[in-house]
Amino acid sequence: MKPLLLPCSLLIFLLPVIIYVECVPDSHSASKQEHVHFDTGGLSRDSFPKGFVFGTSTAAYQVEGMARKEGRGPCMWDIFTKIPGFIADNSSGDVAVDQYNRYEHDVDIMQKLNFDAYRFSISWSRIFPNGAGEVNWKGVAYYHRLINYLHLKGITPYACLVHQDLPYELHKKYKGYLDRQIVFLSKSCRKDYAHFADFCFKTFGDKVKNWFTFNEPRNTAVLGYDDGSFPPARCSKPYGDCSEGNSSTEPYIVTHNIILSHATAVQIYRQKYLVKPILYRMNTFDWPLYIYIYI
Repeated sequence: MKPLLLPCSLLIFLLPVIIYVECVPDSHSASKQEHVHFDTGGLSRDSFPKGFVFGTSTAAYQVEGMARKEGRGPCMWDIFTKIPGFIADNSSGDVAVDQYNRYEHDVDIMQKLNFDAYRFSISWSRIFPNGAGEVNWKGVAYYHRLINYLHLKGITPYACLVHQDLPYELHKKYKGYLDRQIVFLSKSCRKDYAHFADFCFKTFGDKVKNWFTFNEPRNTAVLGYDDGSFPPARCSKPYGDCSEGNSSTEPYIVTHNIILSHATAVQIYRQKYLVKPILYRMNTFDWPLYIYIYI
């Protein structure tokens, strides 16, 4: 099955209930949102427990755009969407909904819809274009602007470290999640994901108190390494039609290394930054179960 990359989608989450809705694609439509009446069938905030969080959620690759600008390096989706035949309409996230430049407009819509929170993801390759090493400070500045504007509009930021957009350079270097180098260089030295997580906690942690380590790791492991419908498109027959991969082993290796990466980030946060709980959302392999782990 070939995935269709939706150029304009917005995920609204009602923790822990999750639904999808279509986002507003242009400013003319957006201007009408201010006076739209939604027929909720009698459903209101009073129908939910006190403290229930209403918010919106996105993935960096799906909304930010500016894929080859302002110092950002390529992620796996940048490469995957250019493979002929994988995306039904040959669309990509090169521009998307241009949230990098239009984030104020998007946050204004969230405020008009009376949302409490925005769960965005941080593009790893926008911060570290090569996955590690040199920092792209223009990318860091963008997330500061976004977070500051969310606070200005009374919306609580929820940050996700990885939403299925592993830096392509790490895949080239050591096959990404297939190699434990993504977690450890040695038993005493934390590696690339841990360094990225630590950098984000330190850099944005004074303004972001709610964190997700990974979004839908099941999709990364199964769709990326079992049937090959997501990047890096690795699989073996009869599970998929890929040029390389092993569907019998690789999804489990990837799952193991993602769990190790999560555990390492949790350890860093506990030891250095813990003020409020860090959230971890995980899909199990065979059931649509969402698990939230509070530390």
